[in-house]
Amino acid sequence: MPGTQHEQQPVLVRPEEHPPKARAGKVIIPLLAAGLTYATAQTTIVPALPEIQRATHSSPSAGAWVVTGFFVSSAALTVIAGRLGDLFGKRRVLLAILALFGVGAGLCTVLGDSITAVIAGRVIMGAAGGVFPLAYALIGDLLPRDRAAFGMGLISSMYGLGGAIGLPLGGLIADRFGHRGLFALTVVMTVVALAMVAALVPRSSSDAAAATTADPARIDWLGAILLAVGLGTPLVGISRGSAWGWTSVPTLACWVVGVVSLVVLFLVESRVRSPLIHLPTMGLRNVWVANAVAFLVTFGQSMSFLLVPQLAQLPKGTGLGADVLESGLYLLPASVTVLFTGPLTGALVPRLGVRFPLIVGPLTTVAGLAVLALGGPSPMLLLAGSALVGIGGGAAFAVFPMLIEDAVTPDRRGAANGVNTIMRHISMALSAQIAAAILVAATPTGTAYPTGGAFTTDFLVGAVIGALALVVVPAVTRRTAPAPA
Repeated sequence: MPGTQHEQQPVLVRPEEHPPKARAGKVIIPLLAAGLTYATAQTTIVPALPEIQRATHSSPSAGAWVVTGFFVSSAALTVIAGRLGDLFGKRRVLLAILALFGVGAGLCTVLGDSITAVIAGRVIMGAAGGVFPLAYALIGDLLPRDRAAFGMGLISSMYGLGGAIGLPLGGLIADRFGHRGLFALTVVMTVVALAMVAALVPRSSSDAAAATTADPARIDWLGAILLAVGLGTPLVGISRGSAWGWTSVPTLACWVVGVVSLVVLFLVESRVRSPLIHLPTMGLRNVWVANAVAFLVTFGQSMSFLLVPQLAQLPKGTGLGADVLESGLYLLPASVTVLFTGPLTGALVPRLGVRFPLIVGPLTTVAGLAVLALGGPSPMLLLAGSALVGIGGGAAFAVFPMLIEDAVTPDRRGAANGVNTIMRHISMALSAQIAAAILVAATPTGTAYPTGGAFTTDFLVGAVIGALALVVVPAVTRRTAPAPA
């Protein structure tokens, strides 16, 4: 918490006090490949769902688990992967989860005519949720701060780039090669990323230390189980609530089980010797600010990525009458601006500090959503709003790992970055369901499409939630030495 001893105590020697052990490009490029591989898999599946349902003769409800299973698995395992990286070596665990990701995609490719196999494969693929937190932690360990900031900004941009290109790419591949072709492409991308990481990314000094002290007994298995249940069950409830009913027994049971599990997790983590989530670390000011801003900004960002393609696909008058491929192209400005803004932010952080991009990120996100809300089905305003949202995401997401890297020791960075990633997952799940609920409520009886005002409401809700991040930003402190575990 603010002002605690944890924020003020001196710490171990920082990475920039040593010469870098590898060239920046040698570290960053393989991690970019790993991040892009995972990020595209989150969205390429969406336009392929109808094809999967037809090929597997499954219902829409069963097909929805292809997305839900991946999402819940990824959320539950992200922090676990980060903590395992802290304990056993970040590079080693990154290679392991990439391999699992490839196995899951391979299962979907080979047994793609079975909906059960596809769901199982996607759940296995969710294990790679730790790619981003492990990548951030590796860069922080291996590179001096100025180059690390640039690298973290570039890797953060893979979130937006993967999300933006995933929809049109998924639609194009599924249309021409079927859903098995889509999974086969994921296998190829995974093999390339795995080979690059194995060949080019060295072990960091903290990884070497972890390898000599690795002890399976230090794994907080109870905490891992509680976290998986505590995050997984509410996310299932959120994802399936519209189908089950928000007040149905299954939905309410998911919430109750999740809340109870998280309460027990808090009690357990405050008592075990080597906790999965180190609560004093989570209480550090810049860490909780990074998590809070991540949740709030991601909410608005997610509204844009979810709704712009839907608005573009509505019939002319309400929308633009675009097909799946064309609608995805309206996210292209976001992918371009986030790809540019992320590394630029990282390059400027050593000069301007972290507070400036934390202000620019929410402000431009809100501005972009306001343009989308007021512009309606105007091609130019959809493109302009998308571009502004991309700038906001690139600025904000690039700085979160730097806040954590500055405040947390190397032996806790994987788990801390994992928690920050989880905040984005939870925010995306909530924003998707709130957006859908508003659209459903605004769909007149007997019609298939919502009114245009529903999209305006959704974009404004995203803007208001995103603007709340500006209330949190002033709590950021100047750069401080990380607190010892």
